Amino acid sequence: MVRQEKDWFEPAPNIQEIPSDIVFNITEVNGTLVLGTNKGVVLYNSQTHKSLIFDDRDGMLDKSCLKNSMFNDKKGQIYYGTPSGFCIFHPNLVNYDSTHTPTIISDFKIFHKSFDELPNKKKKQLSGKTHPLYSKNITLTSSDNNIGIKFAALSYVHPEKKKYAYKLEGFDKDWIYTDATSRTAFYTNLPSGEYRFLVKTLNEGRVENENYEEFGIKVLPPFYKTNLALVCYLFLITISGYVFYRFQNYRYKLKEAVKVEQIEKNSEFIIFYRDGVIDLNRKVSVNVVNQSVDKILEQLLAHTDNGFTIKDRQIIIYKKETSATPSVSQQKNKIKVTGVVTDAKGESIIGANVVVKGNPTIGAITNMEGRYEVMLPSDDVILLVSYLGYNTEEIKVKGRRNINVVLHEDSKALDEVVIVGYGKQKKESVVVSMSSIKPKDIVVPSRSLNNSLAGQVAGLIAVQRSGEPGYDNAEFWIRGVSTFAGGTSPLVLVDGVPRNMSDIEPDEIETFSVLKDAAATAIYGAEGANGVVLVTTKRGRVEKAKISFKTEHTISSPTRLPEFVGSADYLSLYNEALRNDGEGPQFSDELIAHYRNNDDPDLYPNTNWIDELLRKNTFSHRYTLNVRGGTEKAKYFVSGAYYNESGLFKNRPNGIYDTNIGIDRFNLRSNIDMAVSSTTTVGVDLAMQYLINNYPGTGTSTIFRSMLITPPYAFPAVYSDGTVATYAQERDANMRNPYNLLMNSGYAKEYRTGIQSKVNVNQKLDFITKGLSANLNVSYDYDSEMIIRREYNPTRYHATGRDELGQLIFSTVVSGNPDIQDPKNSATSATKKIYIDASINYKRTFGKHDVGAMLLYMQKETQQHNVPLPFRKQGFVGRATYGYDGRYFIEGNFGYTGSEAFAEGNRFGFFPAIGAAYYLSNESFYPEVIKKVVNKLKLRASVGRTGNDKTGQERFLYRPTFTTNAGGFTQGIGDTGGTNGIGNGIVEGRFAAPYLTWEIEDKQNYGFDLGLFDNRIDIIFDYFRSERRDILLQRRTVPQLGGLRQDPWQNFGKVRNQGIDMSMNLNQQIGKLKLSARGTFTFTRNKILEYDELPQKYGYQAVTGTRVSENTLYIADRLYTEDDFIVSTNANGLKTYKLRSELPRPTLGGLIGPGDIKYVDVNGDGVIDSYDQVRGVGNPSTPEIIYGFGLNAEYKGFYASIFFQGAGNTSVLLGGATSEGWYPFSWGVDQSNYRTFALDRWTENDPSQDVIIPRLHKNNANNANNRVASTWWLRNGSFLRLKNIEFGYQLPKKFMDKIGFEAARIYIMGYNLAVWDDIKYFDPEAGNANAGLNYPLPRTFTLGLDFTF
Repeated sequence: MVRQEKDWFEPAPNIQEIPSDIVFNITEVNGTLVLGTNKGVVLYNSQTHKSLIFDDRDGMLDKSCLKNSMFNDKKGQIYYGTPSGFCIFHPNLVNYDSTHTPTIISDFKIFHKSFDELPNKKKKQLSGKTHPLYSKNITLTSSDNNIGIKFAALSYVHPEKKKYAYKLEGFDKDWIYTDATSRTAFYTNLPSGEYRFLVKTLNEGRVENENYEEFGIKVLPPFYKTNLALVCYLFLITISGYVFYRFQNYRYKLKEAVKVEQIEKNSEFIIFYRDGVIDLNRKVSVNVVNQSVDKILEQLLAHTDNGFTIKDRQIIIYKKETSATPSVSQQKNKIKVTGVVTDAKGESIIGANVVVKGNPTIGAITNMEGRYEVMLPSDDVILLVSYLGYNTEEIKVKGRRNINVVLHEDSKALDEVVIVGYGKQKKESVVVSMSSIKPKDIVVPSRSLNNSLAGQVAGLIAVQRSGEPGYDNAEFWIRGVSTFAGGTSPLVLVDGVPRNMSDIEPDEIETFSVLKDAAATAIYGAEGANGVVLVTTKRGRVEKAKISFKTEHTISSPTRLPEFVGSADYLSLYNEALRNDGEGPQFSDELIAHYRNNDDPDLYPNTNWIDELLRKNTFSHRYTLNVRGGTEKAKYFVSGAYYNESGLFKNRPNGIYDTNIGIDRFNLRSNIDMAVSSTTTVGVDLAMQYLINNYPGTGTSTIFRSMLITPPYAFPAVYSDGTVATYAQERDANMRNPYNLLMNSGYAKEYRTGIQSKVNVNQKLDFITKGLSANLNVSYDYDSEMIIRREYNPTRYHATGRDELGQLIFSTVVSGNPDIQDPKNSATSATKKIYIDASINYKRTFGKHDVGAMLLYMQKETQQHNVPLPFRKQGFVGRATYGYDGRYFIEGNFGYTGSEAFAEGNRFGFFPAIGAAYYLSNESFYPEVIKKVVNKLKLRASVGRTGNDKTGQERFLYRPTFTTNAGGFTQGIGDTGGTNGIGNGIVEGRFAAPYLTWEIEDKQNYGFDLGLFDNRIDIIFDYFRSERRDILLQRRTVPQLGGLRQDPWQNFGKVRNQGIDMSMNLNQQIGKLKLSARGTFTFTRNKILEYDELPQKYGYQAVTGTRVSENTLYIADRLYTEDDFIVSTNANGLKTYKLRSELPRPTLGGLIGPGDIKYVDVNGDGVIDSYDQVRGVGNPSTPEIIYGFGLNAEYKGFYASIFFQGAGNTSVLLGGATSEGWYPFSWGVDQSNYRTFALDRWTENDPSQDVIIPRLHKNNANNANNRVASTWWLRNGSFLRLKNIEFGYQLPKKFMDKIGFEAARIYIMGYNLAVWDDIKYFDPEAGNANAGLNYPLPRTFTLGLDFTF
């Protein structure tokens, strides 16, 4: 067998014990290798593979040997040359120390605190009266399981060279080896159990000491894992089993009026009957134990005129004279009419009533397939078709024998039950401020659900800053911003668990609600300070399995992109800037003509970077498949979806790799509910999102920014012969060819995985008292992300001319690698989340009194992959509700939450709230005349308190931190300074803040619900006001003279926030034409009442009293004119300007002349300086007003809808953070571009004041006066957007029946179609990042098809 090359070499065993990888020389003495290194001499035994190390501590003149300076004589002596002189080494005289040094355990730490530093009470609890270092054992509680054990060797001979081995039996599998620099063993999150810590030393021959020091450790389990807890569990299970057994076998008699729903609850049957058929006030006593359903019904209906039929699992109760099986003679005299009743989606409606108008005793009820059969006395009748939650339809028979009916949702009945915090409530009893939206109104052709929220929900402010696939999530706030510090995002709960909703497939959503006031959010404690978003996903229903398929195909284009001037104009404009600065032209007319005439595109390019890098259109595709159905015993909803979206970037011409952005997302969801008994239900939810994102090797924002600062004349995107182009010299990182950043920088692939699971158990406890139940939720979520990069950096060239053959002559600018690099993992992250809540619930009605209560315990844990300790939070939640006669309602909530951010004593916060509602229109004295117009009038009010503990990534703020970067310390001073360095010192980092406590927000809400004209118009209005105080922040005004290295944390600051939000819905039917309209409006304004700032010299510069995120600007008066200067002209015709003395003197830098911005001297001191900046000009960057309105129409299967969304009271400062992309020639002629809007400028020939751009300058230094943030660049950021238009057609039911489908729909939708605003240069919603050239928002057109079968 021939060995391969890779087998020719292998590392020496135990090579890690050699102190250095640099070996200068090797010799041999008596079978032992002697190695000379730059960190000492090493004796290496090739038989035992053990080594001994000798250096200056053992007598060497210097630690390092010199290269090629070693001699081994015949006596076994080795001569070494060192940087400090000549020395002789006698390896034969070395005695291997075979003795072992005793080892001791010198300290025991808990959470990095020495045992001796613990409080006496804690010491006694852990070890009794004997110190653990003497007793050599300790017993820890389950919360004290982060420990450190320090050890040392009892040796005074080179203790720093000692080696150790330690092991925690029961935890460590093998011995862990260390040296004197690391003599503490740390263990975190030790599970409960008994352990034995062993530690020993190694002698100089590396022989391990068999005699080790021992220390016993016992970690007690938490209570719920103890034997006592097990006994309690067994006791509870035994008692529960006994009670359940007695309950199941107890023979009882019904003493009250029997309701047929009891049979449904205890069987798999569904019972149908029409109103008036059964006398529900009749009292009867029956024995229902161990009886069949038909026997029970016979007893119930004995001595009545009712009969019943049982078919499959359906029970139909009827009056005997209108039996469901009429006689032959009756059939001859009557007309049979049949049909199917469905909803607007084509799904069958089970249990719908079909009766004759004016004679409700004649009729039928639809079966499991939505079918009905009714015997009519004639065809000159009208059928009334009705079902709870739908509008009643009147159908004239007129000789028809098969009549299919489509029922449409009744908007006023649909909202009978709404989702609130930790439960559901009837809408009429809701006292809190909340908004709900139908899922169909937030379905958009986008990956992220967040992007459809703006204007749809009253009280919710949403702004989408970017359209980049994968990073296009809109920011949103509930009722604005109420703090100038961190922590402004609302809490998002998906199926009751804190989760991200951006990657949920819209077709999975059942309900979407927003909780806004304290009465609604206090129940979430500190988590709900900024409002709460509740998303529930679809679940199974009792019906036959229905399969729904949906596909959408979308084409997109950018809403707005910048335009740039060509090369010739660019160079001419730069010559103009030079003239304005008093200099001659840099580019000749002849050269400019070459560019204008496009004489040689390689040497005189005219590059349009937008055209070179971006596509005109992109595409996305969506496919979803849902299955929904179930029985009384088990219900299910299963969904799968695939979404694909491509970006705006073009691909590489040779296709080596994909440079465009591309997303592939896969969604799976399974929600299953099982009735394991008549009183116990179990729900098991499992969901997954998997995303694969492709990106260019350079970040998107960098590519767009490069297009802003790269001129068109410098070089083509790529030379005509395919040579990679660049500047003549890449002087800094900003001088890059945008084409290379996209096409020649490699690519990255991002893999995101999200897995969510939840188990719910609900147990009815009616055997204790009616209406009592217990509920348990346990969820486990896992999110991970991995980014793989392949870098590419080819050689780049610049063309300097052509040779005699006409070939381009190149100079090499950067030498690179022609090959793409191997993949490497550039980023990995993972997060694990565990959430548990357990509650006891009570809900019962006593006559006119509705009573409800809940008590819940919540605990959650978030573990990040790079953070040793998980983030934990726990709390108790309570709610009590009371309603009387549908008129008076009151609700009290509280949250009691604990946070790791605060010290003991401040750790838990109590957040109560109370709300009340008065249904005035339900009063008996409410006039009928008014009720015909205002049929519903409900008044609401609430007050409460919420809290906040969010401090970013800063944790345990009540504890100090220490750093080791205080610089080097020495033990002596020599001729050249300090000697005997002992490393960096340890100094205090963050100052301990045990005084910190919760950030508090007190909220008020007053509102009303109004229904007009039988709820055809529905209005909800709220006024809100909140005040947030004790804001968590790092102080800004603490002087460094105080000795603090970091600004201390403190509760400081106060912000008031108030506003209104409202929504309106209108519904009207004109014949078969159904019309509806909806609108929302939100206005919110904050004010800083207390801010950490020094007293300002001028009040107009103070932050206190202004809004959060206000602008601080110079006030632009006008542009200077020649009359403002004393003008001089030199021999070349160039002018110089001297400002007249009576005008305020600008000190902002740059050249000042006609056409530059003249600012207002606000303080009147004759100087324009920083004291002339004014805070509070314009409006904040976050809109104070968000609104939306839309119309819908339906007619005979056709439907159309349109929706507008707008924002107001917001400002945009042109230029933004990337000013070099806005102001022409910011970094000179070769690091700028020139946008076409800047052609609207001041010139000497046209000295207009009504321009966008002041006088041109050649660079930032000369343009300094014009570049400062001022009102010259301030614009109104308000806009109105045509957000959505949709047209569709619902295929007829008859046709669907023929092909075996239940329903089908085809539609076309337009999204982001138009925007009206004052900015025009970029999309106002995207803001001014990258001077407006960030990834543009998309305009999309979608063709969709969905069907159910």
